[in-house]
Amino acid sequence: MTTAAAWRRLAGHLLDSAVLAADEVTDRTAVLGAVDASVAGAREQLIADLATDAPLALLAASARLTSIEVEVLALCVAVDLDPELTRLAHALTGTRALTVAGLSQVLGPYVFDALSYDGSLARAALLEIDPGGPLGSAAVTPPRQVTWFLAGTGRYDSGLHADAEVATVPDALAEGGRRVLVASPDRVRRVQAAMLATAGDAFVVSPPPSGEEQWDALVRHATLAGLGIVLDIDGTELTPQIRQRVVRAMHLNLALVSASPLPLETLPREPWIEAIADPPRATDDEWRSVFGEVPVPSRRPSASQLRALAPLRATGADAASSLHRLASGTLLRHARRVTPTVGWDELILPPAQERRLRQLVDRYRFRDRVHEQWKLPAFPSPGVVALFSGPSGTGKTTAAEVIAGDLGVDLFRVDLAALVSKYIGETEKNLEEVFSAAHAGSYVLLFDEADSLFGSRSTVTDARDRYANMEVSYLLQRLETYDGFVILTSNFQGNIDQAFLRRIHATVNFTLSNASDRAAIWRRCLASAPVDDLDIEFVAEQFDLAGGAIRNASLTAAFFAAARNETVGMVDVLRAVSQELTKLGRRPQDSQFGRWAAEVGTAS
Repeated sequence: MTTAAAWRRLAGHLLDSAVLAADEVTDRTAVLGAVDASVAGAREQLIADLATDAPLALLAASARLTSIEVEVLALCVAVDLDPELTRLAHALTGTRALTVAGLSQVLGPYVFDALSYDGSLARAALLEIDPGGPLGSAAVTPPRQVTWFLAGTGRYDSGLHADAEVATVPDALAEGGRRVLVASPDRVRRVQAAMLATAGDAFVVSPPPSGEEQWDALVRHATLAGLGIVLDIDGTELTPQIRQRVVRAMHLNLALVSASPLPLETLPREPWIEAIADPPRATDDEWRSVFGEVPVPSRRPSASQLRALAPLRATGADAASSLHRLASGTLLRHARRVTPTVGWDELILPPAQERRLRQLVDRYRFRDRVHEQWKLPAFPSPGVVALFSGPSGTGKTTAAEVIAGDLGVDLFRVDLAALVSKYIGETEKNLEEVFSAAHAGSYVLLFDEADSLFGSRSTVTDARDRYANMEVSYLLQRLETYDGFVILTSNFQGNIDQAFLRRIHATVNFTLSNASDRAAIWRRCLASAPVDDLDIEFVAEQFDLAGGAIRNASLTAAFFAAARNETVGMVDVLRAVSQELTKLGRRPQDSQFGRWAAEVGTAS
C-alpha cells in the first residue's frame, strides 16, 4: 500500500467511525469495534510509511509535524481530494469541509493544540482556518498547493513573490547553520555566501514578501519542497513583520542577506552565524562562463552585473557593448547621458585652470601604471574625484564634458532630485546603483550642484537628521572605494563638508572670465551665425557675463535676427544682454549700451 493510500484509508476509517458514533445503528458496539480495529491498522501503516520518501513523509519531516498534526493534515487533504470522504464530512459537520469541532470529534481534544497559531501547521501555512464566526464551526481547509503536493504534483506556489527563485548549492554542501547573516553590496555574492553557510542544499531566494498571503506562500513553498530560505532584505533594518515571520518559520533553515550589515538590535533573539561574502568583482571563471575567451577588462563587472549580462550575451552582443548597455540602462534611471561634443579648443579658460584639468585626465588615464605596475598606494581612492567650484555659467559642466570626451566615454549628469529619497535607506540604494553601473561602463559621473546633497553634516536633532548624515557617510565610504572618475560641482565650495574635501584629489576653481576671454566666448558662440559689424570687444568690456550667460544671450540675439530674416547686429546682441542681466537680477544702466542705448530701449 502506498503512503497516499495509507493516509487516505486512515482518513476514511476515522470519518466512518465518527459518523457511526453519531448515528443510531444496530449492534452499535460490534460495528464500532470493527471500525476501531480498522483505524488502528491504518494508523500503524501510516506510521510505518512516514519513514519513506513519499510526499506526506517528506512534508511531515520538513514541517516537523507531530503525529496528531500529521493526522489532522491528512484528514483535511483527504476530504479535499476524495468525493466520498467529502460526503462523510458533510454528514458529520453539515458542510463540505471539516470544521474545528468536527476534527475534535474525529481525533479528540488534542486537535486544538495542532491547530493553534503556534503549531507547526499554522507556522508552515499548511492549513487555513476560516476567520469568521465561532471557532468550533470554522472550516479547516488546506491551501490548494498543499493538496496538489500530497497528490504527487504541483511543486510551485503561485503566491510567491515575483522575484523569488530556487537556487542550489554547488557540490551539495549541506552542512551549515540554521540562522545565517550575510552583508555584501553585491547580491550574487551575498546569496552565494548565505547558501554555503546555511544548512541545506537548495533554497528559495526571495525579497521580503509584501503581505501575509505572500509570506504564507513563501514558507509553505519552502516547507513543501524541503528548501531553506534566503531572504534578501531591501533596507537597513528588519521590519516587525519580518522579525515575526522569521521567528515563526523556526522549522526552516533561513539566512538574512543585505547590502549593508543589519543592526543587531533588530534581529530576532536567536543564535545567528555571520558569514563573509567574497569580493563583488566577477572572477575569471565567471567571466568565461558568459563571454568565453574574450579578455577580461581591467575594470571587470561585479558578479551581479555579469549575471544580468548573461541573457544579453545570448543575442550575440560583444562584451564591450554589453557592458555599456548594462551600465547605461541603470544610470538612466538616475542620470542624464551627455555625449561629449566639445573639445579642449572650445574650452576658454585661463592656462592654469586648463593645465589642472589636463592633469586630472592624466591621473585617470595612467592610474593603472602608477598603482598596479609601480605599486604606489591608491590614496585617497583608486579613482579620481575632482571638485569644480565657482559661480554658475563659468564652465564647470562644459569642462566635465571635455574631460569625458578626451577619455572617450560618455558623461552621466546625476539627477540629485531623483536620487535622494524621503524613504530611509532608499538614497543609499540609489547611490550604490549609480556607482556600480558607472564602474561597469567606465563613465564619468557628474554630480552637478553637489552641495545640495554633499553639504556639511548637520547636528542631529531628529531621526531625519540622523539618516541624512548616514547618507552622507555612505557617500564618503563609496567615494573611497570607487575606481572611476567623479566630478562634483558646487557654486559655493564653502558648503562642502570637510570630510569630502579630504577625499578629493584636486579642486579647480572656476572664476568669471576677463574681458579678453569674454570676447573669445562671444565669438565662439556666434561663429556660425550671420553677423553684421559687431563690436564684440565693446560688449565684452561693458558686461561681465559668465560663459553660460553669454551662450544664452548669443542664442537669444540669433532668434531676434532670424525673426526679421536679417543678420545679427549690435542691437540684437545688446537687447539679448539686457534680457539676460534682468533674468539674473542685475539691472543694466543705459550708459553701458553706448551709442546703441536709444535703439536698445526702443526695441525692448
